[in-house]
Amino acid sequence: MITIDVRKLISFGKGSFIVSMPKSWIEKNNLKKGDLISVDDEGFELILKAGNEENKVDSKETTIDAKNNNLEALKTQIVSSYLNGYDTINILFDSNSKDVPKIKDIIRNLSGLEIMEQTSTRITAKNLINVNEISISTIIRRMDIITRAMMEDSILCSTGQCNCESIMNRDIDVNRLYFLGSRVIKNAMNIPRVARSLGINTWKLHSDAFTILRIERIADSQKKIARYISSITIDRASINELSRIHTDMSEAYNNVMKAYYNNDKVIALKIEVAYRDRKAACDRFLEKFTQSHSNTKSKTTYSSLVMVAKIIENLKATSRETRNIARAILCYE
Repeated sequence: MITIDVRKLISFGKGSFIVSMPKSWIEKNNLKKGDLISVDDEGFELILKAGNEENKVDSKETTIDAKNNNLEALKTQIVSSYLNGYDTINILFDSNSKDVPKIKDIIRNLSGLEIMEQTSTRITAKNLINVNEISISTIIRRMDIITRAMMEDSILCSTGQCNCESIMNRDIDVNRLYFLGSRVIKNAMNIPRVARSLGINTWKLHSDAFTILRIERIADSQKKIARYISSITIDRASINELSRIHTDMSEAYNNVMKAYYNNDKVIALKIEVAYRDRKAACDRFLEKFTQSHSNTKSKTTYSSLVMVAKIIENLKATSRETRNIARAILCYE
């Protein structure tokens, strides 16, 4: 149920009227007494805008205590602080901590966050990027370009034509862009005038947040496919069939991103409808491969079966996330 905030019109003097402003709106736009508010007359509507467009948001600072904290929990705290818009992150640790190099790696994987000071017990990292000036569409296109290249190359790891390490490094680049995009989108959602300056409405922000997450997951699946397929030796016929399935997935992804850029619902609908066929192709291959190797009891064969199952799992995940992007296009008006 939608609740509308209704406020009473108050007479002020002989020719003016006053309407009180919601406190939440004042705080969200970082306004205070004496600040200017512009008023646009749209007939039956008045559009109020925070007057001064310069950045009034105070620099946010936080301190994270890494003592007696495992590395995974610490990584979550650092990334969360970054996404929540903190510009300065102080990390405290014991002087004999062996996790300092790993903490620095976590910071380096967050775009714009740079180590400004380091002592024997503290690292201070500061954000050097103005998220108000970053184009979300540019971030999405960069993520897309890297992910397309990963999809082209990941299957080649089976024949040694591509290095798995190269795929993994590109996945790190996608992750960096994902975190940056998430920070930009959250900032725009929290500060309406930033969203207006970017020319994006709330639903588009939601759609973009949904899309960058799906692209990041597709890139992650490609990284796993490259890792698994480079660690096994299977027959040429199976590799060729896997390659055909993977090519179909790649084409679907390329088409869904084309549909995303052009808001093409016809293409998006075709990808949504064809999802079951791509999933069925994966299931048929895994069943066929399992049956053809079920009589062999060697550890090598068992390991190959496990790896192939994981490859198929990530191919299906790629197709599923591609379908989810198509669904976002179909829902967006």
